[in-house]
Amino acid sequence: MIVFIGNLPAGLSERELQYLVQPPGGAPVRIVKKRNRSGNLYRYGLVHTRSERDGLKVIRRVHGKDYMGAQLAAREFGPRRVGNERRRLDWREVPWTGMERRLGERRRSEGW
Repeated sequence: MIVFIGNLPAGLSERELQYLVQPPGGAPVRIVKKRNRSGNLYRYGLVHTRSERDGLKVIRRVHGKDYMGAQLAAREFGPRRVGNERRRLDWREVPWTGMERRLGERRRSEGW
């Protein structure tokens, strides 16, 4: 199981995250950094556990924990499809360029 740990503070290193999470069996921990279009940096951690049981232990241990002024969030990691523009980090700020959904409906009535 892969565990996602979000809302990481800026100064947290992988070694500190390893100590904070204490994954069973020495599971690898890494921090991923991504920028959105406006240049803001988003950081999250991934923990690769050997079993689902170990992953649930990590989630229970970390979720909701307050660390360096940030409340950490932990859940099972679910990869997202690249082509879905609504999954972008800044999707609320991007104007819709497609046809109005109701006008694009193939079953709409013409004469009403």
